[in-house]
Amino acid sequence: MNRASADWTGARYVALGSSFASAPGLGTPVPGSPPEAGRTDVNYPHLLARQLQLSLTDVTSSGATTADVLWRSQYGQAPQADALAADTDLVTVTIGGNDIGFAAYLMAAGLPPLARLKHLPSLEMLKALAPAVLNRRLALLPAAMASVGQLIRRRSPNAVVLFVEYLTVLPLDPHIRVAGMKPAQAAAGRELAVHLALATEAGANATGGSVVRVAKASADHYAGSEDPWTVGAFVPTEGGPLPYHPNQAGHEAVAQMIQDHLARLTGTDSGQPG
Repeated sequence: MNRASADWTGARYVALGSSFASAPGLGTPVPGSPPEAGRTDVNYPHLLARQLQLSLTDVTSSGATTADVLWRSQYGQAPQADALAADTDLVTVTIGGNDIGFAAYLMAAGLPPLARLKHLPSLEMLKALAPAVLNRRLALLPAAMASVGQLIRRRSPNAVVLFVEYLTVLPLDPHIRVAGMKPAQAAAGRELAVHLALATEAGANATGGSVVRVAKASADHYAGSEDPWTVGAFVPTEGGPLPYHPNQAGHEAVAQMIQDHLARLTGTDSGQPG
């Protein structure tokens, strides 16, 4: 595909990332994917692929960390980076939150105690909430994200690489009350989101790629807002969405923002063929 062209039809697209990209509980599980991955057919990679007629390889997976992109097998899957090839045209990646226990922290802070114990992703993520461990992981995250970017570029040297930020979950205004959280807990959650955004920038810089800045774009669409793109605290049900994760409107918004970003890269008014 000509990267300077607005026509992405048939382009080889690889989607990497965690549950903020895989959309657990929002649609039909992708055939052949592990149930634990929560990879569904209405996540932003699938929406984008349908909009632009891309040839999609979606390896996004709930609970994934940078290690699961780089080298580790999760749920019996190959490392996500193994999906990359020399002829890959487009890569999106939303990763890093599980490295620092972002969703786990929000669940631990906002869910009722019994729901918290049942639905926190794993003991490993609970450990990430310990201050000493968290501080170390925060310090390591930018380098881990840079490693992700460097590996993407080595595997797919000609691809357009887009690091997609995490959608805003908590209101940026500290005076807005977050259901179930004390002000200090909400402030800590917002601080984690800032670390994620900075690390995402580091990943893009290491790749020669760019950042799709969905965090700022979703600032007024936090969980509990009039037009939310994420969900807040609730007792999860079997097969439903996860607390403190994107809803369907959020995935649709992210897919559109990526399409608009690609349009700007190609100097066209829309991501559709001109």
